[in-house]
Amino acid sequence: MGKKIALFHTSVATLEMMKTLIAERQSDIDVMHIIEESMIKDVMANGGVTSSINARIASYVKAAESAGCTAFMTACSSIGKAVEDCQFMTSMKLMRIDTAMIEEALKQGQRISVLATVSTTLNPTIEYIERLGKEKGGDIQVTPHLIPHAFESLLAGDMEKHNHLVLTALKDVISKSDVIILAQASMAKAIPEDLSIPIPLLTSPSLGISALIKG
Repeated sequence: MGKKIALFHTSVATLEMMKTLIAERQSDIDVMHIIEESMIKDVMANGGVTSSINARIASYVKAAESAGCTAFMTACSSIGKAVEDCQFMTSMKLMRIDTAMIEEALKQGQRISVLATVSTTLNPTIEYIERLGKEKGGDIQVTPHLIPHAFESLLAGDMEKHNHLVLTALKDVISKSDVIILAQASMAKAIPEDLSIPIPLLTSPSLGISALIKG
């Protein structure tokens, strides 16, 4: 058995995708999947992460540490900063699923379009891009695009409608962008494998899982 890592999900929509990506890369990784679907609903209801949600996140971090994990990653970008803020309490490496994606986007161009289906993911993602961009000294233009009704469709199990809304929004921003980011890991499933567009389109699951396994 290899190293043990923890992956935190706020939706089952990311679970099977992450399991597949991990299996494709390295089979001897022991993964502790933690799922709490009520958290993203609470984040959305409160317009962001609250002190009680922070406490719940901290408890999951401590549980992963007690289970012998050496790294902890959130698959939910809405709580990425809250997970980062727990670093002081653990020797585990705390990671965000979207870090590798954003670092790659900053290499690809100045006009970065960010698509999201919920504002509680969109706003933290914009802030994170601008923070990393400032650290790297780049001159960037970040444009947010919220896709109405898509997340509700996802929660209702209507993947066809969710995927259609995401693809429509994607096609609308191509001409205005140097690179496009899909802010949520769950959005990656909306993109057909044979889709061809003239600019980079980045999603977090593949890049994030590769970084988690290396880390």
